[in-house]
Amino acid sequence: MSSPKKRILLVEKADGARTDLRKAIGSRCDLFAVTSGEDAIEACRTIGPFAVAVAEHGLPDVSAFELLRRVNESWPETVGLLIAPDGDTQVATRAVKEAHVFRCVSAPCDPGALLSAVDAALSRHEEMERLESFSEELLFGKDSMESFTELLEDKVEHQAAALRRLHRFTIELVGARSTREIAQMAAAAASEALGGRGVQIQLWQASVRGEDVHVGSGGEMSAFLHRTPIVAAAGEIGEICVDMFGSEGRKLSALDTSLLASFGASTSLAVHQELCRRDLDHAQHATILALARLAERRDMDTGRHLERVASYCRLVAESLRTLKLGGEPITDAFIEDLASSSPLHDIGKVGIPDSILLKPGKLSPEEWEIMKTHAEIGGSTLDGVIAGLEAPGFLTMGRDIAWCHHEKWDGSGYPRGLRGEEIPLSARIVALADVYDALTTVRPYKNAWSHADSIDWILSRSGTHFDPTVVAAFAARLEDADRIRCTLADPQHGPPCRSTEIAQQL
Repeated sequence: MSSPKKRILLVEKADGARTDLRKAIGSRCDLFAVTSGEDAIEACRTIGPFAVAVAEHGLPDVSAFELLRRVNESWPETVGLLIAPDGDTQVATRAVKEAHVFRCVSAPCDPGALLSAVDAALSRHEEMERLESFSEELLFGKDSMESFTELLEDKVEHQAAALRRLHRFTIELVGARSTREIAQMAAAAASEALGGRGVQIQLWQASVRGEDVHVGSGGEMSAFLHRTPIVAAAGEIGEICVDMFGSEGRKLSALDTSLLASFGASTSLAVHQELCRRDLDHAQHATILALARLAERRDMDTGRHLERVASYCRLVAESLRTLKLGGEPITDAFIEDLASSSPLHDIGKVGIPDSILLKPGKLSPEEWEIMKTHAEIGGSTLDGVIAGLEAPGFLTMGRDIAWCHHEKWDGSGYPRGLRGEEIPLSARIVALADVYDALTTVRPYKNAWSHADSIDWILSRSGTHFDPTVVAAFAARLEDADRIRCTLADPQHGPPCRSTEIAQQL
């Protein structure tokens, strides 16, 4: 007797994917298509349960998230798929976190990609049925063979613990900020779920747009390995390698291999989301940097000023971390955000009239007061941009820098007269980097100072103009600063400079 056909529920606003999907699955499955979330819930009650539920993002009545969440709560054996806008990582992350969606398919749907996702969901549904059947067999054995009660309970607990670890892993992935961190999380979680077996995960260069990622966790690896591919829409992007027998000599079970497949699917989705986020960050950074350069060009202070300031900031931050100076931990993320946001320090100059901004001579007291408003203009403008964003990223640091890079350690700066650690660390670092670059380059109102004279001037103002710890970190890397100054020098500002033995001159 043949088994009944699997049933698939498709919820879409218009007949977009229905025809392609019906042709693709042929006679293997029964397809039920509706156009609203309420009709889908009613279909689940009267026709269901379904093996797979496919919902399109943007339904007119019940949102796809709410629909799939309700389906998951009432019919947990139904595997959910979401058709979402291509590249919308927030939608994908929310779908996994709130509605326990198995996979997202980019819209508009490619028939092959949609069929691949449906086939994977059907396989997942079959795995869940096998797991449920296996659990029922365990319960039957527990009732009928009391002598094995303790053994069976231990096995069920092991399976439940493994599934809980898988669930926790999918939640942890939301906080991952790199493909390497994703791989490390996956290796640690898989090893824990499999009782401490050795696990190695590799992501290939072509899939992560950089060097190969290879991480491991758990016990030692033997020569007998089980390999689980990590598969994305374009094909395999990596693999999970697990010690086949482990330290206790127990071979991987069917449940173990199913768990590994789930870890692989979650890892693949997280890598895709991370690459989409990275592309978005790069695009945002390029846009903001372009705006910053526009502001800089109005100031007749162009050239490579922004590149030099970013490089000096990175240098000082790395030195602070190496020397363990200051009260705040310096992380890789802090350094990257600092380098990305430092070009925004003078973006407020777009609001300063040309008659003041481009004046070659000394400003009058009235003109100087207007010039000083660029810090307030830049900070408040970026603050308004941040208010409309769910994830402002490095713009938060950019706002602090634009607002506070003219504040002074002793409280004599502007626009708010902040003092000491009231000034954000990022702004304290940019303050020194910006001044050093201003001293060592030609400006409309001055010639360039020598590197040595500029260092003397900065050191003499440690504790008044500048944060002493920032000055100390900068002083520890003077030769590197001089090298940056020469490498990124503006050729139109005179003959090439030469590095000097700074230590002998101070």
